[in-house]
Amino acid sequence: MTFEDWFTTEFAVRQAYIDSLEDIRTLTSNFPKALINGYDGNKTAPITFVPGKRYRLRVISMSVNNWFKFRIPGHKMTIIEADGVESMPLEVDGLILGPGQRYSAIVTAHDSAQFNYIYNVTSYSQTLFSQGLIPLMYTGLINYRDGAPVKTIPAPSDEHLVWPEETAMQVADKQAPLPVDRQIELTMKKFTHTHHQHQTTLGNTLYKPVLVPTLYTALSMGDLATNSSVYGPQTNAYVLKHLDVVDVVINNPELEDHTFHFHGHNVQVIETGPYGNLSTENREPVAHKVSGPWPMWRDTIQVHGFEFIRVRFRADNPGVWFLHCHLAWHEYNGVAVVFVEAPGVLQQRQSVPKEMVEMCKRQGIPTQGNGAGNQGFDLSGLPPAVYPSS
Repeated sequence: MTFEDWFTTEFAVRQAYIDSLEDIRTLTSNFPKALINGYDGNKTAPITFVPGKRYRLRVISMSVNNWFKFRIPGHKMTIIEADGVESMPLEVDGLILGPGQRYSAIVTAHDSAQFNYIYNVTSYSQTLFSQGLIPLMYTGLINYRDGAPVKTIPAPSDEHLVWPEETAMQVADKQAPLPVDRQIELTMKKFTHTHHQHQTTLGNTLYKPVLVPTLYTALSMGDLATNSSVYGPQTNAYVLKHLDVVDVVINNPELEDHTFHFHGHNVQVIETGPYGNLSTENREPVAHKVSGPWPMWRDTIQVHGFEFIRVRFRADNPGVWFLHCHLAWHEYNGVAVVFVEAPGVLQQRQSVPKEMVEMCKRQGIPTQGNGAGNQGFDLSGLPPAVYPSS
């Protein structure tokens, strides 16, 4: 099953509208509908269950902004995979998917075709302050028998249901937490930029593309490629040593939830816990939760408001890898960092195909030098980096 948020205007139009607001919380339009399996919400075709059979539901969030909750009242789900990584079985009442997350869950059909059932999909987002317009509720049919009556099942509140948590899952291959060689701590910072625009950083600055693609700088700068300065401050580049185990902590001191996607790696989810000041918000206290002996690996993680998350990976994939918020307008505005992984090994193993070099030349994109296309640490020609106000 696929879930998507469905906007009726193109991204550039939506972004211009958001940028025009003095306070994002005054947003009164731009609310997406939802597509379920590619169809408009409640128009999705029924899902057929045969009594007694077991089904593997592959559930994919193709969203760029909204979260989705999915459950089939009267049926339990057993999670067996997340983001392409097999997990130990975990029984839940439903799934919560942030933008970009994926799950596989086993659902066992009832032995009788006496009743049909209704599945529920809720689409919601904290980035679109609701004004009474969200969440959006959708339903679809679990069809055991054509014409069978739909069984009415009382709907308990969400807090009485079991949902997957990042730390509750365990990886199927029973891999223990990796020993740490290096720690990187990233704290989101919200500030007001030009024209009252509200911006958020993940690294020291807003991520912005530089003149030379970072991969080309890593391949062309020789020994200097191990110095993060050559990539330009706009890239938020972190240079990683080959095979180091990197412990990454992401701190979220704001109310808003995020999902973050790691390119080039799955990561071990080690722990989550409270971060920031909850006293000004009407929310329950955040609990400290530590993964079990075999932490789950996945590539897209949720970082809830006023929480931190700790993840871990081994730098065994030389390259240039993006870590970014999966909310489209956050990624567009630069909530991202870059990991330049083992550039020396990268230079030995890889080169840019001639076709790629020619394509860049036709577009006027330089393919050698530092982030500005110069040698050494001369970054003249780059636009100024945007730093959060202190």
